[in-house]
Amino acid sequence: MPIRVTCQCGHALSVPDEMAGKSGKCPKCKQLLKVPAGSASSSSGSPKPPENSAAKPKAGKATPTAAAAPPSSAGQMAGLFDEVGLVQKKGRFCPACDSQVTGDAIICVKCGFHLSEGKKVEGFQVAASRKFGNKQLNEAADMMAREKATETRLLGTGAPWWMLAAVLIGIAVFIGGLAIKMDATTSGKLSSVAEIARIQKAGYLPVTAASLGFAMVLVFSFAHIALLVTAFLESAKHGFLFLFLPVFYSTYYMFSRIKTKNLMTTVIIYFVSAIVAGVSLGYSLPKI
Repeated sequence: MPIRVTCQCGHALSVPDEMAGKSGKCPKCKQLLKVPAGSASSSSGSPKPPENSAAKPKAGKATPTAAAAPPSSAGQMAGLFDEVGLVQKKGRFCPACDSQVTGDAIICVKCGFHLSEGKKVEGFQVAASRKFGNKQLNEAADMMAREKATETRLLGTGAPWWMLAAVLIGIAVFIGGLAIKMDATTSGKLSSVAEIARIQKAGYLPVTAASLGFAMVLVFSFAHIALLVTAFLESAKHGFLFLFLPVFYSTYYMFSRIKTKNLMTTVIIYFVSAIVAGVSLGYSLPKI
């Protein structure tokens, strides 16, 4: 007969007698419930007293009623499982995400947990997000996953560190060139260094173009070094070919690895800085 089990939160459940001594989760508070172990009562009921005169009650005396049999402690878990929607697990399950593992698999396809080594496989892409059985926790996990994806996307499209360093140095060079020109304009004196005096004598537009050109030369140099390091990290052969054949092989290397090595940003910076530097210096140097 079914057994009534009451959780600490007050939720009452009916479970079948064959699940006595086993555990399940309360559908209301998700806490673990354990059905007390006990023997099931006989299906035939209490034994009948023998039908003889000695067993019959005497006249004038009240017939004592039989004590009510205590509810059986066995068999209450089936009702619990029916209400909660759980079934007894059979087979292999991942200890990390509790997903079922089929066949002779050694890696969980849901979370990438290596069953024999007892750790998650590095770099494994999770097939589906883990659910926690709670609406608020699921929403929080989804929000964290979206924020992480956004952060990864922004970092992947952002400028590399060497680009930021090259831009800062280029800005310093650009400001330095203009400062040399402005100093001569305000003081009326030329420097004793011939190269600086030539800059001070030139107009503002050639000085500005020259400062921009030298700044772009720095950016181009940083991009070239970054590509050279990438080639050497792949192999010494590619590195030396890139170093000693800077026009032909470097161009081939950049465009052949632009996707596999994630070189799109570096290649764009490389060519844009080279073009801007060539145009700026070609215009300004003859005028200084």
